[in-house]
Amino acid sequence: MELKFNPTVDQSFEIEGGGKYDFVRRKQLIDRLGAAGNYAEACEARYAAFVDLAEVLPEDEPIMLRWEHDNSRAALSILYGSAVDHFRIGDVEMCMAQLEMLTELDPEDHFEGVNLLALCYIAMEEWEAYDDIVIDLSEKSAEAVIARLWAAFRRSGRVDEALLSLLKSRHRSYYEELYLDEHPDDDRFRRDISSERPSRQAEAREWWLMTEPLWAEYPEFIRSLKQR
Repeated sequence: MELKFNPTVDQSFEIEGGGKYDFVRRKQLIDRLGAAGNYAEACEARYAAFVDLAEVLPEDEPIMLRWEHDNSRAALSILYGSAVDHFRIGDVEMCMAQLEMLTELDPEDHFEGVNLLALCYIAMEEWEAYDDIVIDLSEKSAEAVIARLWAAFRRSGRVDEALLSLLKSRHRSYYEELYLDEHPDDDRFRRDISSERPSRQAEAREWWLMTEPLWAEYPEFIRSLKQR
């Protein structure tokens, strides 16, 4: 079955195709690899699927994929997952490019990728791009508040007390995670984060483990928090 971009009434598109364009099937395979602990293979399969998606997207103008369509949603999930993979290994530039693609394909930002994209812009000192998206960094999201806090620190060299107070009052578990000396990825955490309703502490630990390579490369921010 050849690839098709089927237009919908809401001006979005649905990806239809078999073989390598059956992103539902490819995501199922990736999920099985991850569940079996074959994380490297899962990352490679995710990246290969991303490459296949990127190669067939129209170059002349951006399109929006329909979230409610299974195959299109699976493609978006693979794209976001591959961006996270690259972020975890410190490839901020590739992560940034993938997330920018995601914002075009999914303007409603179902994965809240803007929070991770903000960290990429800050790390790369792409301040104009960061300022364009800062309005989307909601105070309701701990990840967004931390991004704003780090941006303020990188620009001024000082910890923004108002943002830190906001993080402490509204997102206490994330605030506390930043100050820990150890962040064990142990069985207790794994059981918690994989449960039907993970605790906020487990969600904060999961976020830390994802972003830890960034703080290892730019340690001044965390160091400044702990020295206060």
